[in-house]
Amino acid sequence: MIAVLMSGGVDSSVSAYLLKKQNIEIEGITYKLFDSEDDSSIRDAKSVCDFLNIKHTVLDLSSEFRLSVINYFISEYCSGRTPNPCVMCNRTIKFGDILNRFDKVATGHYCQIEQVNRRYTVKRTNNIKDQSYYFCMLSQEQLKKIITPVSNLTKDQVRKIAYENNIHVHDKKDSQDICFIKESYKDFLKKYGVKDNPGSFIDEDGKILGHHNGIFNYTVGQRKGLNVSSNCRLYVKKIDHVSNDIILSKRNSTRKIKIINLNFILFTKENIYENVQVCVRYNCIPTDASIKVNDDEAIINFESPVYHACPGQFAVCYYKGFLALSGVIDEIWF
Repeated sequence: MIAVLMSGGVDSSVSAYLLKKQNIEIEGITYKLFDSEDDSSIRDAKSVCDFLNIKHTVLDLSSEFRLSVINYFISEYCSGRTPNPCVMCNRTIKFGDILNRFDKVATGHYCQIEQVNRRYTVKRTNNIKDQSYYFCMLSQEQLKKIITPVSNLTKDQVRKIAYENNIHVHDKKDSQDICFIKESYKDFLKKYGVKDNPGSFIDEDGKILGHHNGIFNYTVGQRKGLNVSSNCRLYVKKIDHVSNDIILSKRNSTRKIKIINLNFILFTKENIYENVQVCVRYNCIPTDASIKVNDDEAIINFESPVYHACPGQFAVCYYKGFLALSGVIDEIWF
């Protein structure tokens, strides 16, 4: 039996349709992740399952989601880091306990899971919707049980299949941004009890340039919204959650970062790897780099300047197009 994770969108709906067409026994599974969730997604998922004549089950994982994802999101921002809740959700919620209940789990993600040297990994596609980044922290046990039926299709092709086969969500808009936040993330944090904590903007020499209302309002690399008078462009270089200072710099690119909490997919510990391509956030262009792995951390040296690298985000390393290593960005040298 294969569980198809049904979000109510066109990608997961077509995934279910393609498997059903192969006479594979499937069941639609929809997660309820938070109290303010729009029930229309659950209704759409059930409607598609009814249309395909398959069982539909709703699993309430809102408590687990709060503990593993929302609390992580809040904690990271309060610590001066920039989280990626989608990566964390995939690792702890979407591909969590469900893998123990079914032979395989299908999802509507645009990425292809393959075996390389007896290891499960994810192949980066040329598809503009490539979502291999979001699988970067999955374990071997998780990857070997996941299938992605629409991985070789484009979004237009998926919508066409849905339209031609009378799947009513064929023109449903893609979900955007973070699913559990309907307001600005700043308002969301305040709703969960995060209070303004004024501090100082300082330059690299320690000179006070201005004041801010709380470090959670800013991310490394940010330029707009600083409200600091200067004769040149200034960027957030570092956020110090201990001193509550935000250090500003004229530079906003890097050629060197350190990552921790490593997930070894193809690469192993204690080695140096050349000809690697690295993404420092989702949907960015991979940058050529070399990596020195030292036990539970790695240093990445880029061949050209990289922008928008933030502590807390995940650096995803590809080798010959396959996901090879990933980890949390911990330190950035500007």
